[in-house]
Amino acid sequence: MAILTGDIKLLAAERLLDTPDGGGRMTGHVVVDGQSNNLFPDISELDRTYGRVSLRKSFVGVLTDSTDSYYGAHAILAEAPTDPRVSVTLFTTKSWTDRRDAAKDRVERYLARGVKWPGQLLERQLTGQRAITLLLKPSDSLPRVGQALVLVQDEAKPTETEQYVRVTRITTTEREFTVSEGGGTVKFSAIVATCEISDPLRYDFEGPAPSNRDDVSAKAVVRDTIVANAAVYYGIAPTVAEARVGDLRVQVPGLFGQLVPSAQSETPLVDLNAAGQAVPLLESGSGVLTYTANGQVASGRNLYLGNPLVPGSLRIAGGGYTFTDAAGQLKSGTSTIGTVDYARGLVAFKDGTPGYGGDFQVSFRPAGAPSRVADTAAIGIAQENRGYAYTLTLSPPPKPGALIVSYMAQGKWYDLRDQGDGAIRGSDSSFGAGTLDYVTGSVILTTGVLPDANTAILFSWGTAASYFNRVAAPVEPPTVRHTVAHPGIAPGTLRITWTDGARQRVATDDGHGVITGDGSGTVRYARGELVFRPAVLPAGGAELTLDYEWGPPQEVNFAHPLRNADGTVTVRLPQTDFRPNTVELEFNLLIENYQSISGTPAEMQVVQRVDPIKIARDTGGGAFDAAVVGRIDYTTGTITFRPDTTVNIPFARYSVQQLGWTVEGNERRPIYRNTFTHWEYKPAGAAMPIDESGYVKVRYRAADTANAATETVTLAQLEVDLTDHYAEAIVPGSVRFGLGGKVYVDRLGTLVTDINANTGAGTQAGTIDYASGRALLTVWRPGAGNVVSMQSLLTELGGQPVDEVVFRVPAAPVRPGSLQIRAVPLTGGQITATANADGTIAAAGMLGTVDYQTGVVRVRFGRFVPAAGREGEIWYSADAVRDGQIFQPLPVLADTLRFNAVAFTYLPLSADVLGLDPVRLPLDGRVPIFRTGDVAVVHHTATTPFPDNARSGFRLDVGRVRLAALRVLDAEGKPLAADAYASDLDAGTVTLRASPSGMALPLVAEHRIEDMGLISDTQINGVLTLTRPLTHDYPARDSRVSSALIIGDLQARAHTLFAQQTWTGEWKDVRIGANTIAQYNETVYPVEVTNRGAIEERWALIFTNTNEFRVVGESVGQIAVGNTATDLAPVNPETHAPYFTLRAGGWGAGWAAGNVLRLSTAAANFPIWIARTTLQGPATQANDAFQIQIRGDIDR
Repeated sequence: MAILTGDIKLLAAERLLDTPDGGGRMTGHVVVDGQSNNLFPDISELDRTYGRVSLRKSFVGVLTDSTDSYYGAHAILAEAPTDPRVSVTLFTTKSWTDRRDAAKDRVERYLARGVKWPGQLLERQLTGQRAITLLLKPSDSLPRVGQALVLVQDEAKPTETEQYVRVTRITTTEREFTVSEGGGTVKFSAIVATCEISDPLRYDFEGPAPSNRDDVSAKAVVRDTIVANAAVYYGIAPTVAEARVGDLRVQVPGLFGQLVPSAQSETPLVDLNAAGQAVPLLESGSGVLTYTANGQVASGRNLYLGNPLVPGSLRIAGGGYTFTDAAGQLKSGTSTIGTVDYARGLVAFKDGTPGYGGDFQVSFRPAGAPSRVADTAAIGIAQENRGYAYTLTLSPPPKPGALIVSYMAQGKWYDLRDQGDGAIRGSDSSFGAGTLDYVTGSVILTTGVLPDANTAILFSWGTAASYFNRVAAPVEPPTVRHTVAHPGIAPGTLRITWTDGARQRVATDDGHGVITGDGSGTVRYARGELVFRPAVLPAGGAELTLDYEWGPPQEVNFAHPLRNADGTVTVRLPQTDFRPNTVELEFNLLIENYQSISGTPAEMQVVQRVDPIKIARDTGGGAFDAAVVGRIDYTTGTITFRPDTTVNIPFARYSVQQLGWTVEGNERRPIYRNTFTHWEYKPAGAAMPIDESGYVKVRYRAADTANAATETVTLAQLEVDLTDHYAEAIVPGSVRFGLGGKVYVDRLGTLVTDINANTGAGTQAGTIDYASGRALLTVWRPGAGNVVSMQSLLTELGGQPVDEVVFRVPAAPVRPGSLQIRAVPLTGGQITATANADGTIAAAGMLGTVDYQTGVVRVRFGRFVPAAGREGEIWYSADAVRDGQIFQPLPVLADTLRFNAVAFTYLPLSADVLGLDPVRLPLDGRVPIFRTGDVAVVHHTATTPFPDNARSGFRLDVGRVRLAALRVLDAEGKPLAADAYASDLDAGTVTLRASPSGMALPLVAEHRIEDMGLISDTQINGVLTLTRPLTHDYPARDSRVSSALIIGDLQARAHTLFAQQTWTGEWKDVRIGANTIAQYNETVYPVEVTNRGAIEERWALIFTNTNEFRVVGESVGQIAVGNTATDLAPVNPETHAPYFTLRAGGWGAGWAAGNVLRLSTAAANFPIWIARTTLQGPATQANDAFQIQIRGDIDR
């Protein structure tokens, strides 16, 4: 018997309720087409106010008394609800027996556990808390507002519990911790991040105590989440653009359907850093540093190196072993035995590492790891360049470990990072991969999935442009600085004495400001300032005795003195006959024009805002030091000098390069950028101002009677100026030097020595001022030499110029018109711009765009100027000229870039009221309903009315041919019986077979045209590419695209029949244990089933004696008893047809009690779950409906 249209039914499940036991097995109750509330109840006012998700289970069934196959069965949503605040999606769990709780869990598995989040859950988090606290390293990523995390207690243990939480607000503070470790103490700085969450904690989670190790043992951990998308959803969307015959593309509003209601709110984002942060690893030593350490190399142990290190440079060697590093992994040969944190200089050995003790040798190249403002670039993604592989050359080249690449796919951002060896990877291999050449800056990137069109791939990296390796710069020995109580020291009268053990030490001044003897240094007589460096380090607490003669010093100020004809300046002191070696001359300078020196325009230079000051002292012979040309007449009190000198000034250097392409209108244009590459020092002339800002000060001592004085200085600390020759700041963590047999390293502004290799604990030996470069030692080895041996030192110049920045607002979408950007140009002042409602950013000195949906912002600082006459400028490139205009860069200081915005976020809603836990679902409640590889049905439905007097035999032409479906409805929407009319789909006609009676007139013919195709590509803007061209024209807005839930062929059958000696209670599709002597003859007497009666079930016929048995189903339980003498045909009470039939003739002899005959039946039905989502808001109409269509083919 052939399958007829009326044989295909949608059947209800056991319970059409939103209770935990809703759903269940299939019943024989048909969901009547057009009947009100046939699946779902009415929508309550509370549902309209709060929102709700209702789930209903139904079955597609073939109800025939044969086993004819319904080929290629699939289901679609043919019509969506008219109410825009109600949406419907389909999905299947492929379980014929599951209930709502199981389906709910499947839906909520949109998110699954990902990698461990950096850092730790900080100590105990209590049930009921609405915030969790994380402990992070300064370089660790913060969770984003709206991000979902999962807290896991007792992971992989029987007592495991988990809770997914969504972050709604984050506050951070940097704190310093001191912890006990290995018998000593370790001090470290960390970020304490308090994350407010949408739902209170349902369990206690036990995090560890503060630790500077990420791998510390903990009962509870925090993990990121990844999109698992365990349930696949199908839906319907209208077309937004017309599609014609032959087109391969259709466009819908988007790829997503609403599964969970969400209430939108606004979150202000204030004073955020637009440039981001990067942590490059920059070499700070003079090569490979090698030293001998003592400790344990063993399972679970750490090894503290004291400084960051260059990736790939580590070697640890001891008796019988040699370890090296590769991409953050510690290797013994090819085996991974631990990890290397390059930025922290920390080696962590994995569990199971063989144990070694005693001395071992450590070698590595020291590095600094500054946290700096990142350089940024982007590749715009349009339809034309959308693919998997991308290349870009970054200038200046990134340093190891400092590159982050971000791209958006299906509305979600994915991050990939440079691992320090040139390999770019994500936290999951499916996110993509790439390579980076540190020399050329070339990046080759392969994304894991196609990036969304009309987005961008963002690059953020750190470079060495503002940093200097100063390890080779000379460093003076440790210094004692002191200012005597009586300034105006008489030259040649200073004597410094101290006891070094049993030996008396002496140092004196030579009358010319130089200290000699058992130490060296200088003295400024007029000010009474001493700089003294003992040749042998005294003991801590030693007392230095200072004997000297003094007289009151004089100071005279000369405001803007005039120059002589030869350019010199002459000043006359009010007193004559003053002492040689006591004169100190001070005057201010102005540096000549920057642009004329460097060739770089002034607006691209970091201008010095403070005039330098020149100080010179007399040599005792009537001349000055410090390269000041002049003469002093001690008798007359006359000083003449030339107020001109030379200074070394840092200048910014740039390179012009093409960063990529952008699409403007329909034209693809190159993007150029003037990239800051490095600082360069150049000599510049400087002279005293000739206006009223110039001044001269003279300090001196008269030749009067001297007074004797004695002072005692207790030696509590020694000063080492690490950057005496440079006005640069030190990069924290990059300092390492040797003095007197000890090695000192810096940690958070303190100096530490005698470090324990395994614990990192050491002796606090002083402090360091990173800005001035001065280290104050409080611990040293008495009697040792005073030579400072630098092993690592990295310095930096403040002020990184940028003329372009690309970034993304951390929360999106962004409210149109809310983005405001401000920055400080190199020339000073401040520029501010606010984005227009269309995303355009245009202000004096600032141009750019913002994509409000993705939050991607691209801004250039400068202006378009006529290209003619500017060919000689360093920023000029002929390829960058557009319509006679060229972009003139006006760089800003990167660390001054700040932005404000208002982002749309979503209010947390109760899972109990919604019916689903929204935390494990997308933030906006939307799930993909169109995916690459899906089958899409493009269709358009129209109606054509019959005339009121239409009678039997009337033929109606609906006006289009090659229809996919046609049915006749009355005026109330009720369908006529299929035998009441005949349709010719190819011709597009329908003929009434009987006169309408008892039907509401007029009758209408509802007809549909359609095309099916496989989706080969999707874009975030809703463009779907099909594998076959359309064969009909489809108008915009009235046409629909439905994604098809594929069922496959539906046909009842029996299978997997076998016997086994005993029943074990286990349901398996293979025999358990031995076979039986008796068998059932399936070849001659096959198991008989029908589409109407068979269910998806595994059956066991368990013998109770030699010829009687019980009939037990895996899900239905025992349903009957039987014997070998009669046919077995247990009846399905839902369809009143047998589940299956076994003929008595098939039973062989020899059956015994306990024997089992196992068989399985496959049903000609399929389970489908339907989700109805009600969004917040009033109803738009009193009655509404949606339409599910079951489709397939039959053997004609």
